[in-house]
Amino acid sequence: MNMKYEIKPLTEEEETFIEEKINVYADSMAPSEPHTEEEQLVFKVEDEDKNVIGGCVVNIHEMGRAVLAQLWVDERYRHHGLGSMLIRATEDAAREKGCYYLCLGTMDFQAKPFYEKHGFRVFTVNKDIPMGHKSWSLCKRLDKDVPDYTPGNNTAAERYRVEPGSREDAEVIDRGLDAFCVEVVPDKHEYITLSRKLVDAQGSMIAAVIAGVDEDDVAEIDGIWVDEQYRRQGLGSYLFRRIEREAKENGAYVILSDCCDWTAGFFFNNGFAARGELTDYPRGHTAYELEKRI
Repeated sequence: MNMKYEIKPLTEEEETFIEEKINVYADSMAPSEPHTEEEQLVFKVEDEDKNVIGGCVVNIHEMGRAVLAQLWVDERYRHHGLGSMLIRATEDAAREKGCYYLCLGTMDFQAKPFYEKHGFRVFTVNKDIPMGHKSWSLCKRLDKDVPDYTPGNNTAAERYRVEPGSREDAEVIDRGLDAFCVEVVPDKHEYITLSRKLVDAQGSMIAAVIAGVDEDDVAEIDGIWVDEQYRRQGLGSYLFRRIEREAKENGAYVILSDCCDWTAGFFFNNGFAARGELTDYPRGHTAYELEKRI
């Protein structure tokens, strides 16, 4: 590596800039779905006293995928059909927004059989993520005919309804889900940011990576970018090796990422393996979930 380049921390403003650059490039490879825009949806269920007793957070992506990021039901109200109500609301909203895939992740102490009853299928299996546990990524095609699942106990449908939620409601849902998860997998530490940029002799950013180590010692690369005139010179791999070293130093044992087929070669060349793939996403392409054990 030529010593005229220097690695520095990435600011929040620069991270936003990099995310926009990555999105523009992705859009040039696979155009967005018509009328589909990036947004976050929140749904909630309240009891008679207006307390949130369940809800979910859904991220809509421009290329036609919705991600059920969080789904939580208060322990006192489980097994009465609330979760199924939230799933149906999520599917309806995702279709309305132009999405043809609905994806989610779940762990061995959560609700994989529940999602499978609703027509989801596993496309990624993660062993020891988090350590000592197993997790899965599941998906459901929303443009295919899949029979609706009706739970055996569906009394919640008679008493409650799903309504749009706010950012404050999302925080309630997040706290409820987090409290449930940390009982089984306690956080080891706070999230560690490893996002870095590569600057030239004039201080201009020419490459960057968005990355970090989560509370379970799992490193994640959320995006990597190299300015067009500097590509194919090994700068992306140089940055990745730096992040891999720092991830190890901070206790990470695996690095996760995801990509589409037009950038898969970079990750495979840097030692990643595909742990799962999502076919025809974006349309005509394949998306990969990746890992590298370190």
